[in-house]
Amino acid sequence: MHTHSPRTIGVILVLCFMLLGGSLPAAALKEPTPQAPSSRDFHSYSSMTTILQTIVATYPDITRLYDLGHTVQNRVLWGLKITDNPDVAEDEPEVRICGCHHGNEYMGAEMPLMLAQYLTDNYASDPDIAALVDNREIWIIPMVNPDGHEAGTRENANGVDLNRDYGYMWESGWDSPSPFSQPETQAMRANALQHNYVLSLSYHTSGDIVNYVWNYKHMSVPDNDITVTLSNDFASHNGYWVTDGYDWYQTRGDCNDFSYGCRGDIDWTIEIQNSDISGAWNKNRDAMLGFIQAADIGLRGIITDAQTGQPLDATVYVDGLYWPCFTDPAVGDYHKELPAGTYTVYYRANGYQEQTHEVTVTDDAPTVLDVQLTPAQGFYAHQVTLCDFYDPYSYPNNFQNNPTEAIAALDAPDGSCASLGVNGYIVLDMGINITNAPSAPDFTIYEGESTSDGYQVYAAEAWDGPWKALGTGSGTTSFDLEGSGLDTARFVKIVDDGNGSPTESHPGADIDAVENLAPQIPNQPPATPPTPQGPTLGNLNWSYTYTAVTTDPDDDTISYRFNWGDGSISDWTAAVPSGTPGSASHKWTLGGNYNINCQAKDVHGAISGWSEPLSLHIPKLEISIEKVSGSLFGITITVSNIGDANASQIPWSVTSQRALYSYPAQFDKHFTGNITEIKPGAKARITCSPLMGFGMAKFTIQVNDKTLVKRAAVLGVLVIILPGQ
Repeated sequence: MHTHSPRTIGVILVLCFMLLGGSLPAAALKEPTPQAPSSRDFHSYSSMTTILQTIVATYPDITRLYDLGHTVQNRVLWGLKITDNPDVAEDEPEVRICGCHHGNEYMGAEMPLMLAQYLTDNYASDPDIAALVDNREIWIIPMVNPDGHEAGTRENANGVDLNRDYGYMWESGWDSPSPFSQPETQAMRANALQHNYVLSLSYHTSGDIVNYVWNYKHMSVPDNDITVTLSNDFASHNGYWVTDGYDWYQTRGDCNDFSYGCRGDIDWTIEIQNSDISGAWNKNRDAMLGFIQAADIGLRGIITDAQTGQPLDATVYVDGLYWPCFTDPAVGDYHKELPAGTYTVYYRANGYQEQTHEVTVTDDAPTVLDVQLTPAQGFYAHQVTLCDFYDPYSYPNNFQNNPTEAIAALDAPDGSCASLGVNGYIVLDMGINITNAPSAPDFTIYEGESTSDGYQVYAAEAWDGPWKALGTGSGTTSFDLEGSGLDTARFVKIVDDGNGSPTESHPGADIDAVENLAPQIPNQPPATPPTPQGPTLGNLNWSYTYTAVTTDPDDDTISYRFNWGDGSISDWTAAVPSGTPGSASHKWTLGGNYNINCQAKDVHGAISGWSEPLSLHIPKLEISIEKVSGSLFGITITVSNIGDANASQIPWSVTSQRALYSYPAQFDKHFTGNITEIKPGAKARITCSPLMGFGMAKFTIQVNDKTLVKRAAVLGVLVIILPGQ
């Protein structure tokens, strides 16, 4: 779509997959077939749907197909998840590859679709592909704009350019009536909020370009070094021109800027040819595989509550590369792309004490740092939902007087502000609801810089309203939900009052932070109990009592239950006050080693994690029949105690039976008795006599729980034990 000479980038090219110590094949055993029933030789929406459904039917162990939402004309917007455990949230980086924001850019849908086929077809036969699928969560969204694809139009069925409809630095006049105005971009937004993508690609046509953020302004993103490195890695497979979006041409409200601006997901636009599917695939296959592999370089870990062990909805910041990286609240895992180096890293979560760590990242493998945060007071805006900072300038010098970023309005006041510009606005997700506290303000907006600027404030329960006006502020001001009709609010909208000069430095209201003074704190489970207390050595069939104790952060009553390590779990104990021990008893019927752990539950049903185990040893009684010997008038049986428990009163029995030939009737006999004692490692002998006759005989020998059958030849008074059973 554009021609431009590449600008000089002073970054060493580093192949993503070499960073991880592996390489991917230039070609694997199975290649997808680039053919379709469309007259354009591209897949139609219907044929794409069939292929996705066939993939899931053929490879159910590694795929799931999701209905992400419906288009204007009610077509399903499909999202395919590829990973080794598709029904389980795991600690692994997530990657998204989508296409066809613009309906008539047909090749944009082919690359994601062919990648889905390639990954699934070669999973079982190619260990490199298996490693990618097993250690990533890969999302494929081939057609963001199915209606436009079928109609052959750039826009969707409402005539809106979907790649100008996203909410980060959206601006009117770019073929979108309002941020996230369309069902397709709303579906993409919802998917992005549900998944903490580390890296993303969006395929477009027509060109040979690797386009990285920002698209709305010339300034580099804080993560520019790793972004440019990964861009060059992608281009090393196909020779594409690498550029930041603004240097190519400016856009407002596009997917890339939303992904990075609101979610910390480094997102690219890849412009490719719009003909010759095989040629496009050959240029992009290995680039996409290397891109997926590169999602696990830098820093990773899991953030949990230090008391309960539960995963947290937390934020990670790296000093000098100050942009948020969010955890997956279901697992608590975070994945921050970083080049090699030593960094100061900040770990934050609403309602927890911040932690700071020094970490060193190498090229060899990701650095892993798990963090446990301690509960504390302090609740602040958590994510940017929408924003539009008014800029009076035009390309190529946009935002020359406003270098601030929207994320500066997040977290506690620190003197770094988001300047809205004259009449600009920002919508912030508080993460936890603001409640209407009686006779007290509910939240405070901290406005920074040297002068106080004015602004209007609105609140809502949903990101898109309806908005309730709460009044105006100037400088740092507190606000109350009282009289607004809202009992709770999750989102706060701040709009500059329009006063002041749009060309002054840092124009408009300067938002430093928004503090939630009346947070609706969700019920927290009890803290994970320490190792239970009780005996560590016991005896068979004896009952032993074990005790657990923990506290509940909400001071609720607590019940306990114990996992006895033998496949059984106790019932919940009676509820007791927080910090009060609970006990339960159990009897083990088999010797062995058992790991006993416990967990706690509060009155609301919130359950803690399992404690570290306590090891219990029950000595094991095991008798072995070592030898059966024949003799004059009978047989002798040697038994030993190969367990570690003292054996006493061990019952035994021997039955002799005639076989093949007749004997005197008195040959059929049954001997019984008890071995008084066998210490561990000791032996005992059992003698059975008299036995007489001629022919073949069978002896059935039972000692405790062991049974042995032996055959013998009987020659008068001599018994000869035959080999084998």
